[in-house]
Amino acid sequence: MIYLNAEVASGLGEDTFWTWFKREFPTSSFNIPKKLENKDILLRYSTLGFLPITGKQVALCWELYPEMKRIFHSCQWDNRISQVYQTARYSTYRTVATEYSVKDYETYGSVNVIPIGVDTDLFKPIPEKGALRDKYGIPRDKSIGIWVGTLHPMKGFSELLKYASLNPETYWIIIWKWEWEAGVLEGAHNFVKVPQNTLCELINAADFMLFTSRLKPFYMAEWEAMSCNIPIILAGEIKREFDVSTNPRDTLFKYGWDRKSVKKMWEKFLNERGVQW
Repeated sequence: MIYLNAEVASGLGEDTFWTWFKREFPTSSFNIPKKLENKDILLRYSTLGFLPITGKQVALCWELYPEMKRIFHSCQWDNRISQVYQTARYSTYRTVATEYSVKDYETYGSVNVIPIGVDTDLFKPIPEKGALRDKYGIPRDKSIGIWVGTLHPMKGFSELLKYASLNPETYWIIIWKWEWEAGVLEGAHNFVKVPQNTLCELINAADFMLFTSRLKPFYMAEWEAMSCNIPIILAGEIKREFDVSTNPRDTLFKYGWDRKSVKKMWEKFLNERGVQW
């Protein structure tokens, strides 16, 4: 039996890793028992801290707090980092979404790289760019850039402002994830808390997506943009974990971020550990 221990299973009603995993492994459960049997395993989001029950646990170390601390030299995430490291230390296994994060957790034991996975059937190229712009009131006759993020310093909103000031001919689609972390780019189409199908359409309505993250690993919205195969521009001085090709969707499949590949990785991981599913 597989038990799923999420911090938030689906905060916006979107199809997350957790809802996808439950669908692909239908015998898995969000109901956490008091004890795990020998053929059970628990997938626990690392920010929750270690769960003191007997049995095999996997720490899903996806948050990039250690990287944030290195970049910003700040103590503000220390409590969260402590929880993450506690989960990594006392769990039977550890997984990360990118090779770049392995070094943050290998002191606690072996670390497996298993991407989170993108729904490449949903996030895909849509050729009707003009119709999408008409649908959302976006100019047809301008160069359109899109940016997705929050005001959190790791998202690099300041880099967007810098790029926009140097390229005044570009019209912007801005998508903020949460109301409480949203700002405004004047003269742009600002959206907040959009569903996944709308996000896909807005990405496809643009001519390019601007990546401004201050961290080396790519985050989920960036992978989703790659899956839509629109041109990518990297802004700022941070060297990202790899260079995106001129065919970003090919890059996504190369690194195994499609859900079909991710499912195979989890099947192999679970089978090797004698988990019944």
